[in-house]
Amino acid sequence: MSDTLPHHYKYLVSSPHDVEWGITVNTVGKESVPPGYRTYPPRSGHPDSFYFTPSGGRCLDSYQLLYITHGKGSFYTSPDVCVPIKEGDMLILQPHKWHSYFPDRRTGWQEYWIGFEGINIDTRFKNNFFNREQTIYRVGVQDSIVKLYEQAIEVAMEEKAACQQYLAGIANLILGMTMYYSQNCRFDDLSAERIDRAKVIIRERLLQGVSPEEVASAVNMSYSWFRKLFKDYTGLSPAHYILELKIRQAKDLLATTRQSIKEIAYRLNFDDIPYFSKVFKKYTGLSPQSYRDKFGLEDVSK
Repeated sequence: MSDTLPHHYKYLVSSPHDVEWGITVNTVGKESVPPGYRTYPPRSGHPDSFYFTPSGGRCLDSYQLLYITHGKGSFYTSPDVCVPIKEGDMLILQPHKWHSYFPDRRTGWQEYWIGFEGINIDTRFKNNFFNREQTIYRVGVQDSIVKLYEQAIEVAMEEKAACQQYLAGIANLILGMTMYYSQNCRFDDLSAERIDRAKVIIRERLLQGVSPEEVASAVNMSYSWFRKLFKDYTGLSPAHYILELKIRQAKDLLATTRQSIKEIAYRLNFDDIPYFSKVFKKYTGLSPQSYRDKFGLEDVSK
């Protein structure tokens, strides 16, 4: 009797031209490991670098996104440090970092993976989109992510022209969805609902000069807690979020209307034109007049 149910996977090569795309994919696949399995990883069809013993671990030469959609198991960051993993967990395995993992023999598991490398992903770690000290991301079991893995397997199996660019796009999207779902899983439904409501209030009252404190009151939260939660959720403080929306509105008005710069500044509740010009230039790199000259309607009055 085989240790595993039918599996599907592919190992790929890339050309120097593919490398210039910024991400190249070297493997994609899925594996079903049943309860009571005898060995892990399965000993069939994989290159030597794939194999490892749970006690010995391994180091990969590239990144790999390992997604567990059923079952549970253990992940080792070192021979002495074990972290439980379960269905809905995404593991971002980094190159040249020792690790080991295996499914619980009582449950087995279903795993999907896609391996890739390139300057684009290196830059994301360098710019702290992903924490080098974090491996496990709680994203939940997402059908949309499973469909992407299945699509990647299909594309890899056919291996048609430009498949590397197609696969790189899928890997990139899974990375983005990992950020999206893992960050949103940190918030309970009530907190998320309050912040979403706060963003609506800000947009609806933007031209009325709404303050962050007023928004916090409107969603029945203390300002200190509201500010922290809002920044955790959006990446911006409430005041910064309001200012970003004002600058976006100013850009639209400068480019599409004949309202004077003074009228636009007062419409957006800036205290004076010099302050408006200073803030606008800080965010856009151009003064309001320079922005209008570059992107606005012809013959707009100064």
